[in-house]
Amino acid sequence: MRIQRRQFLGLTAAIAAAPALRWAGIAAQEATPAPAPSRDELMKMYGPVKGNSAYKLAFMQVFPDNPFWVTLKDAVVARAAENGVTVDVFALPTTGTITDQVSQMEDVVTQKYEGVILGTIDAAGIVPGIEAANNAGIPVIAIDTLPAGGEIIGIVQTDNVTAAAKGGDLIAEAIGGKGKVLNLQGDLANLNGQLRNEGLHKALEPYPDIQIIDQNTHWLDTEALTITENILTSDPDLAAVFAANDPPALAALQVLTTAGKNIPIVGFDGTDPGLQAVKAGV
Repeated sequence: MRIQRRQFLGLTAAIAAAPALRWAGIAAQEATPAPAPSRDELMKMYGPVKGNSAYKLAFMQVFPDNPFWVTLKDAVVARAAENGVTVDVFALPTTGTITDQVSQMEDVVTQKYEGVILGTIDAAGIVPGIEAANNAGIPVIAIDTLPAGGEIIGIVQTDNVTAAAKGGDLIAEAIGGKGKVLNLQGDLANLNGQLRNEGLHKALEPYPDIQIIDQNTHWLDTEALTITENILTSDPDLAAVFAANDPPALAALQVLTTAGKNIPIVGFDGTDPGLQAVKAGV
């Protein structure tokens, strides 16, 4: 049995619209996150969705230790349970490569899953895996990153350039259009990392008195911690911090708090810890 594409799209839209995942937001000082739709509202908007018979989906999870992807995985599994759908999680190991994920996709095809919800670390490298699913008649919907090829039936993602640019706009306003801004980049080997970096530069480069200090954290709070400590030593007049995801933003906050320095921090993703930091005014 193959799930109809209309059914699959309805389910995945509902899953992706879970309250914690409705947007990968910009968290900034003095900002107030928009209230999430209630569960009842979401069910009216996107569900319930029922298949003609029981079926199972594969959720390809990357960065299994990252709060965003943990929250997303939990929401996928919870919503699937509500709709009587089986979702098996194929988590890419923390040190896994795109070769490992293509192998996982081949396993999904061999085991005859009826749909794939795909997160990937490599937009180009995952194409052979998508094509294997295409050839087997298994529909694929992408999450967060648009693959470079193969056939997908839909994508749920943030406009990374626009969102990061809005973060840059907030920073430019907060610092009066001048000063040094530490840019804690995501992994620039990853498409989302590239796009968020592009968006920040798009917003800040028109300001001649703003200096952008680019540093690649590879999405990791541990790297952001060391980087922020080093930059604060070399540039004690640092005016603001932008982080391409929330863990580095919170790591920067830790360093700045220890140093007794209160400057604007903008994070990206809208994870629970990031939103709590916004609500706390830090």
